Amino acid sequence: MSHSEITSLQNTLNAALDVFKAELAAQQLSEPSLNTSKPHPTDDISFLPTPAMFEARRTALACLGLVKTLIQSPYDALAANTWMNLEVAGLRLAADIGLATVLGDSEDGLSIAEIADKTGVDGLKLERVLRLLITQGWFRETRQGYFANNRMSNTIKNDQPGFHLATYMNALFSKVSDSYPAMINHPEQDFRKNTDPFHTAFQLAYDTDVTYFGAGGWLTKDPQEAVKFGLAMGAVGPTSDPGVAADFPWVEICKGKDGIVDVGGGQGTLCCSLATKYPEIKRFIVQDLPETREAAESYIASKNLSHKVTFEAQDFFKPQQRKGKYVYVMQRVLHDWSTEDGAKMLGHIRDVLNENSCLLIIDTVVQPAVVSGTGPSFKESLSKLDPAVYEPVPPPQFLPVDFGEASRIQHQINVALTALCNSFERTLPQLEEMVTKGGLKIKKVHATRGWASITEVEVA
Repeated sequence: MSHSEITSLQNTLNAALDVFKAELAAQQLSEPSLNTSKPHPTDDISFLPTPAMFEARRTALACLGLVKTLIQSPYDALAANTWMNLEVAGLRLAADIGLATVLGDSEDGLSIAEIADKTGVDGLKLERVLRLLITQGWFRETRQGYFANNRMSNTIKNDQPGFHLATYMNALFSKVSDSYPAMINHPEQDFRKNTDPFHTAFQLAYDTDVTYFGAGGWLTKDPQEAVKFGLAMGAVGPTSDPGVAADFPWVEICKGKDGIVDVGGGQGTLCCSLATKYPEIKRFIVQDLPETREAAESYIASKNLSHKVTFEAQDFFKPQQRKGKYVYVMQRVLHDWSTEDGAKMLGHIRDVLNENSCLLIIDTVVQPAVVSGTGPSFKESLSKLDPAVYEPVPPPQFLPVDFGEASRIQHQINVALTALCNSFERTLPQLEEMVTKGGLKIKKVHATRGWASITEVEVA
């Protein structure tokens, strides 16, 4: 491979940043800053970047991640990785004590003594944590010993969905990830090789014999756990909903249909996004286990959509009760289960499909991390981008097919799923295998501006 990687990445990064800035200017938006307590318009959980801005952002992130790795000492990278869990714990601590809410919108911030007084923690210990978090963009030090919010820390204020991600989900995966090596390298071969949801890092970490998901699982045994999980997912699902809603012809596919049935729809974030964006679609039905009814109906009511979006109890391992002219959707459901279990769920949908109905699978389709020393320039690819119909650009020279750092969350979730329930995000061949076992076939895969792809499925 050529030794011109740094120069190539630098050129691609500059081109991507130029496009990102131009897109901000075209929308009359200022450039984001980490030196203010004010949120930026692009920080809104419902913000959808233009196709050019989206491609510029993920290309720039990919370049930055690779440049950092190229110029950083490998031993420095190893040391930073070794102690990364302290950054994770530090952010959870900040959320637990409501630090972002205490700091509020003050541009000058509060002294560490004032923070200690308002939160009841030891100021000197917290100061060390804050300076560590600041190296990763969380919070800011306005003058020595005074700390304030920035656009990152605003997301974990008590009234924001990110608060639940930084508390409940952070604590869950901190504990589960600690047992992950013991799961993969378990002394018993039967445990190591098992792919059911009873042999995971979750069981090891929580010393339990129940699964995390499903009827009779951890979330169904403790309704409060289900509520906390649903609230945490409220900071994950909506990040993909804008792209899912905008980059697929929903109105066209719903013509002549009775509505959309979101199987395993959780709180109903997707249905609410679609109902808001497409008032012409008649009806939305969120299906999930009875334990999620409270969180779902509360969320739907908060969006003033109870007249159009309704909740319906449905176990996706049992025959589908709703038959008719519907668009069935399964979003972030199949990735929680093995290929065999996923095929069973799909089989129940297949049993009710007819010429007036269809199924859409919304999940990540994992891309490889293969890198090529050749490839089109970012400018060349962007010049061919259709602003009206989103299609991802191919990776420029020296960027991996999955765009590296820009796909970090997808790969984190992939490992997290294995640790929690012995499942995984799927590559296209793996998705095809499960769909085929369910008696169906893939018609088309649609990319979106986000981590999710929308896969149209039909009866084989």
